Amino acid sequence: MLKEETISRTCEKLIKKYPSEAARIASCVRRAAGLWNARKDGTAAAFQRFCVNNFFIGPELDRLAGVFELKLEQIGGHSTALTLKLRREVDEDTGPLCQADRLFASYSPSAHFNEDMFQNKLAFLALLNFPVRGLETCLEEGPAWGREEWARTRLAQRFRHRVPAEVNQEVEQARAEAENYINSYNIFMDRITGPSGEEVFPAGPRLLTHWGLRDYLKGLYSDRNGLSGQRVIQTIMERIIAQEIPLKFINSGRHSWDPVENTLDGAKAKSEPDTRYAMFLEVFRAHLKEDEYYPAEPSHMDRKFKLEREIPEAEAEKIFTDLLEAPEGAEAAALIAARLARPLEPFDIWYDGLKPRAGISRAGLDRAVSARYPDAAAFQRGIPEILAKLGFSAETAGFVAERVQVDPARGAGHAWGPGMRTEKARLRTRIPEGGMDYQGFNIAMHELGHCTEQVFSLYKVDHTLLAGVPNSAFTEGFAFVFQARDMEILGLGAADETAAHARNLDTFWAAREIAGVALVDMNVWRWLYKNKDAEPEDLRQAVIEISRSVWDRFYAPLLGARGCTLPGIYSHMIDYALYLPDYPLGHIIAFQIEEYFKEHSLAGEMERMCVQGAITPKEWMRRAVGADISPVPLVRAAARALKALSGGDEL
Repeated sequence: MLKEETISRTCEKLIKKYPSEAARIASCVRRAAGLWNARKDGTAAAFQRFCVNNFFIGPELDRLAGVFELKLEQIGGHSTALTLKLRREVDEDTGPLCQADRLFASYSPSAHFNEDMFQNKLAFLALLNFPVRGLETCLEEGPAWGREEWARTRLAQRFRHRVPAEVNQEVEQARAEAENYINSYNIFMDRITGPSGEEVFPAGPRLLTHWGLRDYLKGLYSDRNGLSGQRVIQTIMERIIAQEIPLKFINSGRHSWDPVENTLDGAKAKSEPDTRYAMFLEVFRAHLKEDEYYPAEPSHMDRKFKLEREIPEAEAEKIFTDLLEAPEGAEAAALIAARLARPLEPFDIWYDGLKPRAGISRAGLDRAVSARYPDAAAFQRGIPEILAKLGFSAETAGFVAERVQVDPARGAGHAWGPGMRTEKARLRTRIPEGGMDYQGFNIAMHELGHCTEQVFSLYKVDHTLLAGVPNSAFTEGFAFVFQARDMEILGLGAADETAAHARNLDTFWAAREIAGVALVDMNVWRWLYKNKDAEPEDLRQAVIEISRSVWDRFYAPLLGARGCTLPGIYSHMIDYALYLPDYPLGHIIAFQIEEYFKEHSLAGEMERMCVQGAITPKEWMRRAVGADISPVPLVRAAARALKALSGGDEL
């Protein structure tokens, strides 16, 4: 940072030239000076000359904002397109991977972008002319800003920190390696055996953990003999968390594994050597190197909540604990136990009997999907019809469908936004041999919600500097809205009041489950910052202990089994640092949006909401539905549902 004398003298010169801009000059010059590096960027005199020659007002300032908006869209869009091409083999199911595929996927074309912008002075040009506003200012003053002011605020915020390219690259490489590990972590269910060597899932598929295992477990609620299988899947998950799974069984169909006895081909075998937690630690240590470049947000926790989510950490935690502590949780557990006609067990955190598909066998669902969408191409062709069933006009449905590309995923599935208005959103979903099944379709509907939001919030927004939604929780919210309508699209859903109550209670139960998982993720990161020199086995034990603590506080009173570790199974904890809190926030946001859609058209209102763009979450929600993010509407709906469903039949 430059000396105070240089900053003061520069401000004096500019204020003398532009007296009406004194406040903007003082703020912008100081911010630019704070990131000016004399060794890389020039002397104090060079800084002063740069400021005097490059501070603009009036039409020149407007033109500057327009040029930045145009060029940044092109840079971001082309970088995204190149990244997608470099990652194609690891993201899409194109066949066996080679080492070059993994290395290209870990390369980040944009790693040097930020530093390049500083070195060629473009970042300083933006910082000198557009004030950097913190979260407090955005929350207090943002409601009165026009669209141009919001766009310029987001422009300046892009350059408020200067992280070296090598640090950015290391973060991307660690994340890519962890993602490759997760995407190759398959369990061959037809090779799972019982104590006598019998096959537990004779025709079972190859399932990715955790998503595939969890969703397969959910499907077993419609199987009257599925209880024993659910217990086995719980054991599989617990073995993975504890790193007791045999190393040779991971992603291999050559061996038989008895998870209960933990034997491979009838004998004890070498377990996975804490690879799960070694990957987690590499991601943590890469983010740790960013800390020194964020003096006001000196931890990844700070950056995720203050900068990315723009929701204070304590506020998010209170939302989660309020949801988990609501007495309706115990009432819902009692209702579910009555329907199951047995005491609840830990895996019942994923109880699936309240959805419209409850009672339809997995095989029946798979047949319904394969008849309509046998592969990725069929789902691609079906997008206009799907959107039309959701209420979108033929013109809008076609507009979105033309800008979405569907491909088979190597992992569980994901959506990737286009980056610029000449590119498409990418929808990837898991498609096993033999064609798309219900699980793949359910994921595809979730990702279609993401993609529809991504198309609207880029192609329809007035300023591409505001493209997107406030944070990942909001796009998850729209994804949940679409996913909840999967049975409607298949023509199998019931649209009566009882079904609506069941759906609300299902949302409450699901949000309650993932809220605890989010707390585990948050508490593990807090532990990591207190134990920066931890080894993989230390982290494993910490995850186990934190999972048990969260379970015992929020779940054991309802489902028993004190000391259960199931909240530690989520794969996003390993490869997407601190992403998990976006899911409960997404459920809560989705429910508030759903409530609004009861009196307004989903199709018409979704586009209106999305084109607000990336303003603060609080302001976005106020403009979208007239309320702040809160679990209260969901809890109240759960209470009404419990009253309406309390006399329901057993499953």
